[in-house]
Amino acid sequence: MKKAWLLFLVTGLLSAACAQAAYPERRIEVVAAGAAGGGLDAASRALDLALHEAKLLDQPMVITNMQGAAGDAAKNYVHQKKGDAHVLYVESNRIFQNKILGTTPLGVDDFVPLARLITEYLVWVVRADALQRSAKDILDQIKGDPVSVAFGVGTLPGNDYFNIVRPAMLYGADYKKLRIASFRSGGNLMTQLLGGHVPVISTTVSEAIEQVKAGKARLVATSAPSPQGGDLKGVPHWRGLGIDMDILHWRGLFAPAGTPREVVAFWDDRLGKLMKTEAWKKVLEKYGWADAFADSATFRKELVAERETATKLLRELGFAK
Repeated sequence: MKKAWLLFLVTGLLSAACAQAAYPERRIEVVAAGAAGGGLDAASRALDLALHEAKLLDQPMVITNMQGAAGDAAKNYVHQKKGDAHVLYVESNRIFQNKILGTTPLGVDDFVPLARLITEYLVWVVRADALQRSAKDILDQIKGDPVSVAFGVGTLPGNDYFNIVRPAMLYGADYKKLRIASFRSGGNLMTQLLGGHVPVISTTVSEAIEQVKAGKARLVATSAPSPQGGDLKGVPHWRGLGIDMDILHWRGLFAPAGTPREVVAFWDDRLGKLMKTEAWKKVLEKYGWADAFADSATFRKELVAERETATKLLRELGFAK
């Protein structure tokens, strides 16, 4: 009886080990919750390229671009793939924000966070000839009169919006009265700035850097958590200005609900190894992204904290449903 029990136990352990070793058994579909050529698409394709170049994945990845409904179309699709370990999902903070805004019943708890892959940082941008020489000049101005400066953003609400409201709030300005206009795209947003229609915009570094290098615009603040090099060298970060905040404009990897723990462990292992490779370093350099990797447990914990901050702020501003 004892021998039979041991045989059963060993057989079960071997079967589990074989099942884990076999993953992935077929191609992996990666759903990018945006259009081809966008940030989520770029992160998905970069992940595919780097994993295979580093020989950390022996099955192909197939990228499915699914735009529409501000990411909710992709959410609905992936949610229907419950338990399918061969479907992955690349998304931004819309994973929790859209539920707060009332556009979908699905939130971060309906998916399995696997990793925060990369981040971009947000910046305040002014024209090269702007009278405001620093972010502090702008903050002082709106603290005295919150409607005295018009800001431009690409999305409302979104991280570029939060990159205006949160520092203003912490600086003591009446952030609920700020003048913030939303424009459709980064290029249009920059056109509004250079045309003199708005004196300050909040956007990503990648959207602003071309005009900065051309001498037409200046970066006066960044949402990075610490001083940065490269294109952000010498640009003050919020904490350096005495404002205790940062914003990561991240891209994360998720799986459908019901994904086995063994699969989560697989991606923790492979992605942890990927971050140390030359293949991944080349990706970061090519796109100008910052290394902001967080494994599944860390990412899940930080998502909860981000959701709480966003929920509180969006309720105060009247966006939450």
